[in-house]
Amino acid sequence: MKILLCTNGSSHTARALEVGVRVAQKAASDVDILVVSERDQGKEARRMAEATAADLAAAGTPVTTHQRTGQMANEVVLQAQAAPYDLVIIGSRGRRGVVRLLLGSMALHVTEHAPASILVVKGRARELRRFLVCSSAGPISEHTVRFASRLARALGASVTLLHVMSQLPLAEDALPNDLDASAEELIRHRSREGIHLRHMLDLLAAEGQVGRAVVRHGLVLDEIIAEAREGRYDLIVTGAHVTPGLNARLVDDLSADVLLAANRPVLVVR
Repeated sequence: MKILLCTNGSSHTARALEVGVRVAQKAASDVDILVVSERDQGKEARRMAEATAADLAAAGTPVTTHQRTGQMANEVVLQAQAAPYDLVIIGSRGRRGVVRLLLGSMALHVTEHAPASILVVKGRARELRRFLVCSSAGPISEHTVRFASRLARALGASVTLLHVMSQLPLAEDALPNDLDASAEELIRHRSREGIHLRHMLDLLAAEGQVGRAVVRHGLVLDEIIAEAREGRYDLIVTGAHVTPGLNARLVDDLSADVLLAANRPVLVVR
């Protein structure tokens, strides 16, 4: 796995580098470090990059450092477009409300425009031991589950598949009881959702990862955040696009909503 770590000398990129080193030491074949000089933080960014490179080199991981001058989000996207990265790791400022609306979200810009999967480090730097993988029907979920399972296997992490059911049946032959059923019951009944969950669990098994499935009922974003909090997961994993078949004008970009609402790292798989 080729990984890109990014810093501009700020405290949130320092946390991202800390997590990035842990991930790279177990999952990376080689690592690039991007140093972005913004205003007066160029010296600190270079210091962070040198320390990170030394840690990785000590572990035997090949490292190359790149330097750019400009706005962080734009430079990360340009670097991500310049090489075939499997994973880009960035930090989040955690902006909310009016500040985010006025200044924008660096993490959202990168996840929207970069061609690679993006791990956004939010909150404290933590070991990524428990993955919560958001799953919905379609090929996007298959790719998301495969990518997450490979990363989890490298890190020795557990994987829980989360599927959120609305209060409306998605198929004409859906049973009313399925709207309140557990994952095990849906799989046993071979409902549309149960077949999907069984397939996702089989994909995990094919990658050498044993997982479990959880179903929640309600509003998708609310239930994802609630499950992440109640289950004390270290990482939320979601696909990069909205669910296939839904009118994009009628739904929000779920990955963006999760990224903004979560208080822990989020992996957006592309």
